[in-house]
Amino acid sequence: MIKAIQTIILVGLFFSHAPAQNNEIENYVGKGVELHDKGDYAAAIREFQKALSIDGNSPLANFEIANTYFAMKEYEKAIDHADKVIALGTRYVDQAYIAKGSALDMQDKPQEAIKVYQEGIKHYPRNHLLYYNLAFTSYTIKEDDQTEEALEKGLKLNPSHASSHLLMGYLMSDMNDRVKSLLALYNFLMLEPTGERAKEALALVDQEMKSGVVRENDKKTSIYIPDRKTDSTDNFRPADFWLSMLEAGKNLDKNKDKSDAELFMQNSKAFLGLLGTLKKDNTGFWWNYYVAFYEELFKDKNREEAFSYLISASWDDKKVMAWIKKNKNKVQDLAKWYQSYARE
Repeated sequence: MIKAIQTIILVGLFFSHAPAQNNEIENYVGKGVELHDKGDYAAAIREFQKALSIDGNSPLANFEIANTYFAMKEYEKAIDHADKVIALGTRYVDQAYIAKGSALDMQDKPQEAIKVYQEGIKHYPRNHLLYYNLAFTSYTIKEDDQTEEALEKGLKLNPSHASSHLLMGYLMSDMNDRVKSLLALYNFLMLEPTGERAKEALALVDQEMKSGVVRENDKKTSIYIPDRKTDSTDNFRPADFWLSMLEAGKNLDKNKDKSDAELFMQNSKAFLGLLGTLKKDNTGFWWNYYVAFYEELFKDKNREEAFSYLISASWDDKKVMAWIKKNKNKVQDLAKWYQSYARE
């Protein structure tokens, strides 16, 4: 789990490079960015310093040199240049807050980093990466409520930010709330179906689905609902029980010849389908943001099929990968629908 989360922190630090204020500065900064991307940080710094010698108040040059100092682990210098961008108050300020907060976080100053992110959010409440970085740092010091609140706000701004769904899944798993963990992790797997993070997320999904079942022998299986770390009034207990029932049902004769990927797709659809039937009696973030989303997704059989295969991609099942390769149009249609769907 820690390995996957450590991968996440870098997401908020890679920024796009906007045009510079004049041609000469633009040339130096452009060369510096190219050198940074190649890993030649010392040479990149020299180019950024040339730009700053022309205009020491260039927001772009200060911002880019802060990024490169961060990559070099020279965090104090990164903070100095990020502070310059923030003080100028013109361009790249929201991203400078992220750079400064991340540098403080890497110096084991999480509380200071949190204050920086919170200050940035006051000025830029529409920047989802500020919320994500606030959530990540809060997660590392086990401020669960603050983590969840920041993730909720960030996800409402950008439902396509895969890392936020992933972090939410890990947070809910830590809190022994497997239904919520699964809701977030399924969304992550749809956005990022392959790669190391996807494999670790899928392993956690599989673990969560199995957590309510104890097989004592070939003939006896015990079913229970895992205890949560906190009290909850979200009414997910029927779904919790249903998850355990689905896991226990894998041993039925009708399922014995099915692959792990096939059983995973089958039980995932059944679980999410049940939540859709329960939604009419429930409200709140999890029901309105996640459950309503899956309910709408499943109204179209092609979307449902593409979703099922995408979240199963990391099983490395030949049939699954063959379907994805053959049905790229359905996968693309799902992606287009995802971008157009308005979440509450």
